[in-house]
Amino acid sequence: MDKEVRIEDLVFRKAKKTDNMDEIATLIYQTDPYIYPYWFQNDLNKAKEFLGKNIKEPGFVFNYKNLFVAYDTTSKKIVGLIVSLDKNTDFEFDYEKYVRSNKNHKVTINKYVKECIKDVVENDDLYIMNCTVLEECRGKKIGTRLLRTFIKGMEREGYESFRLDCLLHNLRAKNLYHSFGFKEMEEVTGFNGYSEKDVEVVVFKRHKGDYLPEEFQKYEQNEGVRSALADIPDLI
Repeated sequence: MDKEVRIEDLVFRKAKKTDNMDEIATLIYQTDPYIYPYWFQNDLNKAKEFLGKNIKEPGFVFNYKNLFVAYDTTSKKIVGLIVSLDKNTDFEFDYEKYVRSNKNHKVTINKYVKECIKDVVENDDLYIMNCTVLEECRGKKIGTRLLRTFIKGMEREGYESFRLDCLLHNLRAKNLYHSFGFKEMEEVTGFNGYSEKDVEVVVFKRHKGDYLPEEFQKYEQNEGVRSALADIPDLI
């Protein structure tokens, strides 16, 4: 990006049909180094083509209704993204035409996407499938603010239990989740398209009312933030 992103210029909100789908596709692609590069054969343009075509389609796991974004009001770009799902999410999308189209689609959809959907349907948690910030904007606390606003808004909506997976070696992300009261529940193996050997993953869970750091408790008292959160029911 040409201009440095500042926290004070960001708006955290539900995604819209009019949002730039290439920006959303880029964030999804950058979320995990094992899943999406394999799915789209290390080609961001293929990710943009596939995701951009389907994000507005009902029942697609990355449908815009399942997305929460960090929008930079200065550059007019989306710089952060959360994808969240629960058992009431519409999953009636026809993946079969893509499963039949090439090996990468087939393996990723069958071993990752469909397994995520099955897991979500069988649990009562709000599952955070993706939580990411644009690579060139990382290290600026954008992800921290994005996740904080999302969690507080979802609690207002009535959600009491949150779950997500994190790569075992991703210490920065693990520290972030710990700071929000997420607890490590178990270590499992996750999808790794590049290899027969699955990647090591940690499952985190958080319940409503769990610890939030003091800096966020202070932040919540800010009148400007309260005003910004007034429209929280429109998050998802």
